[in-house]
Amino acid sequence: MPKTEPIITSLNHVVGQRRAVTVLRTALDAYWHDRSKSDGKEAFPHLLMSGPGGTGKTLLTELIAKELCTECHIELAQNISNIGQMQGLLMMLEPEHILLIDEFHELSETVQVSLYRAIEERKLFLGGNRKPVDLPPFTLIGATTDEYLLTTSMRDRFKILLRLQHYSDDEMLLLISQRAVRLGWEIDQKSVQELAYRSRGVLRLAVRLLDSAKRTASSKSMDRIEPEHVKEMLASEGYDALGFDPIEQSYLSLLKESGGPVRLNVLATHLGLPRQTIEMFERDFIRLGLITKGDKGRALTPKGIEHLADSNA
Repeated sequence: MPKTEPIITSLNHVVGQRRAVTVLRTALDAYWHDRSKSDGKEAFPHLLMSGPGGTGKTLLTELIAKELCTECHIELAQNISNIGQMQGLLMMLEPEHILLIDEFHELSETVQVSLYRAIEERKLFLGGNRKPVDLPPFTLIGATTDEYLLTTSMRDRFKILLRLQHYSDDEMLLLISQRAVRLGWEIDQKSVQELAYRSRGVLRLAVRLLDSAKRTASSKSMDRIEPEHVKEMLASEGYDALGFDPIEQSYLSLLKESGGPVRLNVLATHLGLPRQTIEMFERDFIRLGLITKGDKGRALTPKGIEHLADSNA
């Protein structure tokens, strides 16, 4: 039988995100306390999670559903293009269900406005002379990489705000080791350190690198991931010392070749990527001090120049 990865079932087992987990635990304890004194059934308060991609927003939502013993429905905001689709999602909810909308900031302002009365009055106004549709008590969870892209009115309607952060180096070491153990994979500590360093505090990237290293080891008929497997994987897939892939490295090289600031539309044209995609991955460049952004465009910092020099050495 193939080994499967057990699912984390408790907030007590979450690595990192201490402040967010503390806020969430307090909210859950308060919810159950207030509910025990109430005859009616009220849903958990609406909640907004904000933070970089790959830092556990979906995992925390699934844990909230487990803590509340309810179902969770997940939808991407990009799939909700009009008010009718939003209303359809709300009408399928049962009492106390959770609706997670990922990339919440991608919802149009019109769709966001349609949510106001839905989450405050639990009613849907379908237009015309039709009666409003009553909604059961439910919890709306918005997940976003940038809370300030939401309308102010929408953001203010969430009762709880969780801000997630990149994981520390020590947390990444633990997360990678734990995942390998859960999957039944053997890996030495040096390999864990190499993967953690290149993951830049992003669990999603760490998982991808770990999976790739395991495939490399398996291709050599080895059951244990060794440093040479990690090294070969990084070379074959083109990752540099900070875990940037070839496209991200091309971005940095373009800035170096320009010798000065480069505007976003020029970068998008040269790389053949949407502006939005570039804005997403360049956040790590800024966080790590490799580039700066100004009125004239993006430019490498001395640290960015040094990183490119080391990568090409």
